[in-house]
Amino acid sequence: MGRYLEGPGGLRVEPVELTAGSAHWIFARMREPNAQEGEVWYRVTTRDGQAVDVPGYYQLHELEEIVPLAELRDPGAAAGDQTA
Repeated sequence: MGRYLEGPGGLRVEPVELTAGSAHWIFARMREPNAQEGEVWYRVTTRDGQAVDVPGYYQLHELEEIVPLAELRDPGAAAGDQTA
């Protein structure tokens, strides 16, 4: 997947597809033992522009509790908005 989204306060969210044995899969299963290969989870890596101590892995419904999904933006789109 690889792309990420930015939210208010420097929040950075990266969708990741779980692959058996990968670090993403291991972290997701630490939170939810029933996490399955092929699921898409969301990794939060920065807040207020600073790296978080431990990246958080969230399912979509949990991410919605952190940030309204409508406030997440593609960083490239934001740059384009500023030059228009």
